[in-house]
Amino acid sequence: MRIMKERVCLILGLAAILLMLSACESGGKLQVFNRCSYPAYIKVENMEQKTIPAGESVSINIDTDTQNIFTGEVKKKLPIWLVGETFSIFDEYQNAYLDSTWIEVKAGKTYSIYLNPNRASVKVINNSDQIISWAEIWQHSPLTYYQVGVMYNILPGESRFLRVDYGNKYYYQVEIYLPDESHYTFGDSENILAVDEQYVVNFNPN
Repeated sequence: MRIMKERVCLILGLAAILLMLSACESGGKLQVFNRCSYPAYIKVENMEQKTIPAGESVSINIDTDTQNIFTGEVKKKLPIWLVGETFSIFDEYQNAYLDSTWIEVKAGKTYSIYLNPNRASVKVINNSDQIISWAEIWQHSPLTYYQVGVMYNILPGESRFLRVDYGNKYYYQVEIYLPDESHYTFGDSENILAVDEQYVVNFNPN
């Protein structure tokens, strides 16, 4: 009878250990799906920046403390930088576009993020052997025009993009300036951008 009780205690002890082990969870995962027609870029905390090609996805593993029946729920709050060539994070509370935010990850959980296009963009590719001192991006409408951004010191072989508003009420022009003070203009009234569209300037004056 005593042996039987010892066996029962042993079985119950092993069952408790297995239960605790099975209840242990560590780490979370982010899955980011880029539904835009152009690349997006993500960096979580101090991890390496990743590129998400158009129509593709990436998975990012997040380290957390181990969660078990004694610790309760384990979660970790992380800064996230997320930029798409035709996507921006929109904060409804601030009513503004942002490049970064915070995300809370729980141990053992997988989170899916879907990037749906909500911007247009202008991209300058320097295919010349000269540095572009600066490139001005201008938005034109029937009644007015104004500068929406400037890109400085674009090296040969380098490219830059600027996200802009889309719509049929305005168009975009790009003014490029070189170190010798020469000046080039690209774009006209045909450059009306819809959502998820990009106006590309391939600069090579030679």
